Amino acid sequence: MSAQSGPTGVSGHTPFAIAARQRDLITIEQLLATGLPRATIYDRVARGVLHRRHRGVYSLGHAPLSPESKALAAVLACGSGAALRRLTAAEFYGCSRFPAPLIEVVSPRRRKVDGARIHHCRTLSPRDVTDFNGIPVTTAHRMFVDLADALTPHQLANVIHQAAYRGRYVEAAIRDVMARVNGRHNLAALERAMELHRIGSAGTKSAAEDAFLRLQLPEPLVNMHLLGREVDFHWPDELVVVEVDGIHGLPWTVADDDGRDAALTAAGYTVLRFSARDVHERRDAVSARTAAALASNPGLRHAA
Repeated sequence: MSAQSGPTGVSGHTPFAIAARQRDLITIEQLLATGLPRATIYDRVARGVLHRRHRGVYSLGHAPLSPESKALAAVLACGSGAALRRLTAAEFYGCSRFPAPLIEVVSPRRRKVDGARIHHCRTLSPRDVTDFNGIPVTTAHRMFVDLADALTPHQLANVIHQAAYRGRYVEAAIRDVMARVNGRHNLAALERAMELHRIGSAGTKSAAEDAFLRLQLPEPLVNMHLLGREVDFHWPDELVVVEVDGIHGLPWTVADDDGRDAALTAAGYTVLRFSARDVHERRDAVSARTAAALASNPGLRHAA
């Protein structure tokens, strides 16, 4: 029995067997289906044999739950048909740099679960839910659609980039989901993210890159290959490249940066480097320097 099966078909199985398949977790419905009277269940809770994790969800032990077990407990608390969604699903698929502050669950029922954000959806199709290591999760294709409500196109393009590397990106499958959720307000962000992926952009990879894109500048190409190397931002017409440095200073990193800058400069590019701190704390100066470089290279050299 998978974690999605709920109480169906558990008769004849012991609570230990069910919990063993569910990361030491079991629901009250499953306990009742094994034949345990409700009074016996409450007695076992009182004696510490069962440990309450959420309303109607118990574990057989008191040990702290792993992140995966906490996620499954939240899903079980929402009942049959619930699944992890958005940033929590992206974390499970290993394709997001954004930690989910709360466990995100989509549920056909209205629920309040401690430590979780529950999205009520009566029309979630079973086609949009899969099993990931024994935990119900929305499919990657549904995840992209849901993330369009939470991320910018360039942030979402990075999730797509990482998912594609892991073989979890199929545009036709995403478009099938988009057609079935017609009326969602932010699908344009997903369209833009898929377009960025098609032209070779890896999207933004850090909070500093996100902050740089928020500056009032013409939109650059983001994390695309130029002269055989990936650069953070570049404007092909103006021949300007901007690199936003994270943790640098190691000898081989400095040497690689110097070599990259030399190759770009030799090809006629103006290369600017800013630290993450510059972008976050000296926004006006970063914007002014970049704007000046763009104004000094209006595209004539590229056309030549």
